[in-house]
Amino acid sequence: MKTVISTHFDPYFNLAWEEYIFKNIHQHEDIFLLWQNSESIIIGRNQNVFEEVNLDYIVKNHIPLIRRNSGGGTVFHDLGNLNFTFMTDAKGKINNYQLMTEKLVSAFQALGINLKFSGKSDLKIGELKVSGNAQYIYKDKLLHHGTLLFNSNLERLSNSLKSKTDDIESISVKSNRSTVTNISSYTNLTMDELKKYLIQELTSNEFIELTPKDLKRIEELQVEKYQTYQWNYGESPRSRIKKSKGIYSIDISLVYGNIEDAKIIKDGSLDLLLSSSIVGLRCYPSELSFLIKKAPEVYEMLFL
Repeated sequence: MKTVISTHFDPYFNLAWEEYIFKNIHQHEDIFLLWQNSESIIIGRNQNVFEEVNLDYIVKNHIPLIRRNSGGGTVFHDLGNLNFTFMTDAKGKINNYQLMTEKLVSAFQALGINLKFSGKSDLKIGELKVSGNAQYIYKDKLLHHGTLLFNSNLERLSNSLKSKTDDIESISVKSNRSTVTNISSYTNLTMDELKKYLIQELTSNEFIELTPKDLKRIEELQVEKYQTYQWNYGESPRSRIKKSKGIYSIDISLVYGNIEDAKIIKDGSLDLLLSSSIVGLRCYPSELSFLIKKAPEVYEMLFL
């Protein structure tokens, strides 16, 4: 198994980098990636941004949100989190998360860290989650990737992600929130030492170097796909938000990340002017920031 390590921390770049390698590099060989993102929210392919994320918090704190190609739940990345990716032949491995993580689990157990596979796709120490995993298929190949919470800011993680809500209707895949911990609490290794150890235990120590042409194509994919509102927000399934707060209640329909229809009730009566003022706009905090003064309860129902 050959290895590629990203020297970038830009989450937009790294998601494009991962996809490009999977679809274009050494198609008939197993590849292992290690990579880290600066602070970011990475949402599953079939998830609804508006159900999963505290948008007001991430925008105020300049935390980018990027949609990935794989399914599964929403995760928080920062430089205290290590991402791993296996690229291999798909036969017999699709949805077999335990098989795809068993060598990783064994490597941690050899360090005296009692990492175990749990549920459908999680890795835990005791009852505390340290890794979420997801997969997707391209032609006859499988991409399996996951997180390893090593020394992440768990407060920022918690503030960024929403608890489960029944106020939004959509056919999206829902995240299952778990209590998490950091691996650094169970080892004296540094992040760099852990990276070297995993490469030693899981790979052949053969490295792939990308060419300037590869990097240019990755940068193009980054701009054309991963930095776009249409991909990150607009791919959220059609949804309907029905909530009440204070003197307001809302019934708002979203499609492609935009407000398609809005009924805002104030003191029991339809506020036609306010309702019509938001139709057609992107459902995004900066786009609707005028609501903070005009109708703060409406803003809170949409973004907090």
